[in-house]
Amino acid sequence: MRQSIGLYFTIAFRSLLQAKKRSFLLGSAIALVTMLHVLLLSISNGYLQGLVDGATSVAAGHINVTGLYKYKSTTMYPLLKDSSAVRNLIADELDDVTHVLERNSIVGKMIGEKRTIFLFLQGIDLKKEAKLKEVLTLAKESKYKKGGRAEVLGSFEALELGVENGILLFANQAEQLGVTVGDSINFQVQTLSGLNVAELRVVAVAEDVGMISSFFTFATRATVQNAMYLGENVSARILVYIEDREKAPEALEKLRRRFSQEGYEMTDYEASSLIRRWANLERQDWIGQRLDLTTWEDNISEAKIVVNSFTSISYVLVTILSVIIAVGILNTCWISVKDRTNEIGCIRAIGMSSRGILVLFMLEALLLGFFWAVVGAGAGYLIVELISLAEIPIDNEAIRIVLFSTKLTLDIGIIDLVEAVLFFSLVTGISALFPSIRAARIQPIQAINHIA
Repeated sequence: MRQSIGLYFTIAFRSLLQAKKRSFLLGSAIALVTMLHVLLLSISNGYLQGLVDGATSVAAGHINVTGLYKYKSTTMYPLLKDSSAVRNLIADELDDVTHVLERNSIVGKMIGEKRTIFLFLQGIDLKKEAKLKEVLTLAKESKYKKGGRAEVLGSFEALELGVENGILLFANQAEQLGVTVGDSINFQVQTLSGLNVAELRVVAVAEDVGMISSFFTFATRATVQNAMYLGENVSARILVYIEDREKAPEALEKLRRRFSQEGYEMTDYEASSLIRRWANLERQDWIGQRLDLTTWEDNISEAKIVVNSFTSISYVLVTILSVIIAVGILNTCWISVKDRTNEIGCIRAIGMSSRGILVLFMLEALLLGFFWAVVGAGAGYLIVELISLAEIPIDNEAIRIVLFSTKLTLDIGIIDLVEAVLFFSLVTGISALFPSIRAARIQPIQAINHIA
């Protein structure tokens, strides 16, 4: 006789209910591991999302076009002459551009009361940098000054209004320099015509955002142009943002071909940040201007090592726990087969085939794994949502730098949850395979002998 699938489900479900204690213990373990996997994955995803959002707002676009200029073979400056022509080529070549930003960029010594540090001073038009303002949060004075007030000083509006020689620092920079909002600091930079020292005034201090906030700071474009004695149509970098950032490598190749056709000299492409390659490029023997193109992934390649390491550790931990669960399921199924020998023999005697027995036991395991994996995934998702809504601040500076955020950020998608449920259901099914095969080989006569 051919049993319907409904019958299999009914028998499997009743068998699980009969062994309530065993099913609950195994199921709880499956749910716990699934929940742990979801939580670890949400931390990894949240860190990566924060890293990408922060990096593409603070330091880079989806595609970065940087002008490099040498007036002698051993000295290189981030200068992009006739930046409007480059912008026009970008707009003409790419169809999915959402917006384009121009920035000036210079490296120099920031001289404060306590010490001197090297910083990349970014000249920006803050009115056009909406995403940057979303990522940055102004810090309370007590965050960067001993005995400082527990209130925010300064504002973004100072930069938006183009305050002359105004500068925004990050908290760790302000602390190292020993300055607060309203203080003046000197910025020493080597220009094309010689050494220049510009006096800047701190108009705002932002909370640290990852490792990037140790190197970058912001002023108006006019401030940087004045410090470098540059004209209005000279920039350093063009940040290009496209609809789908995952297509950045394809867009980069299109731009390289177009720039080459238009006669622009370019550096050799390497999947690494410009900062990492700067010294090597400066040693190369060439004169004039070249364009350097990178993607957002190139600029965070070093930081992604942290993500990959955390993800690897998470998978190793989950794998170990999965193996432990698999062994427990295997042993439990062997015991179940032994205890149910007479039941199996009776079912075989009334007409169920050996294949039917195999399907029945596998179905029990899959039902057990699927149900409790769903419970675990649901619990993990609920915890992630509650933590996200709580917006838990991160006070430890080292953790803020590593997580690239001022608050604990977790992120989990529906696809991640579905994959977790399917994976742990599969683990349960595979673990029950060999005991199910043994159960399928039991003959009716064995049940009679077993009863006797």
